[in-house]
Amino acid sequence: MERAGKNDPAGNLEKELSERGIACVRERFRVPALPSISPVAGYAICSAGALLLAAGRADASFLAGLSGAVVLLLDACGFSPLDWLGPKEARSVLVVPGTFSGEKRKAVFLGVPLSCRLTRAVYFSRESALRRVEDYLGFVLSLALPVFAGAVTLRYLPLFPPAGLAAAAATAILGARRFARPANPSGPGNLASGWVDRLRPGEGNGFRPFVLIYSGDEAEVKFFLAKYRYPLLRGEGIFLEFPASASGPAAASAREGAFLLPYRVDAGLVARVLRAGKTVGVPPPRMQALRLESAGLVAMARGFRAITLFRLEGEDMGKNAFPEETAIGWVNGILDESRAGRAGRFDSDP
Repeated sequence: MERAGKNDPAGNLEKELSERGIACVRERFRVPALPSISPVAGYAICSAGALLLAAGRADASFLAGLSGAVVLLLDACGFSPLDWLGPKEARSVLVVPGTFSGEKRKAVFLGVPLSCRLTRAVYFSRESALRRVEDYLGFVLSLALPVFAGAVTLRYLPLFPPAGLAAAAATAILGARRFARPANPSGPGNLASGWVDRLRPGEGNGFRPFVLIYSGDEAEVKFFLAKYRYPLLRGEGIFLEFPASASGPAAASAREGAFLLPYRVDAGLVARVLRAGKTVGVPPPRMQALRLESAGLVAMARGFRAITLFRLEGEDMGKNAFPEETAIGWVNGILDESRAGRAGRFDSDP
């Protein structure tokens, strides 16, 4: 959530949950501080590989370019293999414990950020779109370098030093821009953070979901999934972003991640989400691809089924209007179906 030693906006929420009889655990840990080392190192390695290519060392350029491309692709797929080599900062999250995964029964957890990113001012802004274009260009350059270096090594292409110098300059600029990139801005407050005591499935079978309350930084989700890997083994996550400023139609993620290697949301989980929404009267949600480093991406990269539910901003609701109570019923309906699955009332999703 917030850095240690500063005012923690989750403190009041923790106190309120305790007063309502909901046991929660404050987990404190350290996460890599910005700037992220993995993408910057990936660009630096690619830039060095391009310089080697310009110098006539095509074999070394191939190895360097391939290494840089692997680092960038791992970062785009939800992993940051080099970030832990850099400086750390203190963080904390709130966790409401739930029912553990069993042999055939998988745990369910709700991810509730305190601030939302899926808003017009943050994710859907022009600045965010330009950042994604830069990242796409970096992917293309990083993948093209080992291909051309290999072609030069095998003598399928002649050596052309100016091309190597141009690629070195381009990747160096992209690395510098990534190094200087500020943290993702905080969006509006998340209404779902006030639903925690109401996000309970129907009675029966003793099923309770885990609840993660975090600031909105994906690094905190990585910590949670690492610390609770045994209780949540091969479970599923539902991430809720309902910003106070949004009153548009419901939406859900269909894919999450970079355009080269997006993770597709599990079809059974999508069917469960749509079925629960239909039951409580939520208009059919818009299925949207999220081309960003998201909490759902982090979860899917680690073997979990995950989906993100949110509301769009700045659109005329019309017949798609639904109140907050319906949104709460939607999430509870999904949890009810998860509880039913644990009880053996259905074996698979349609």
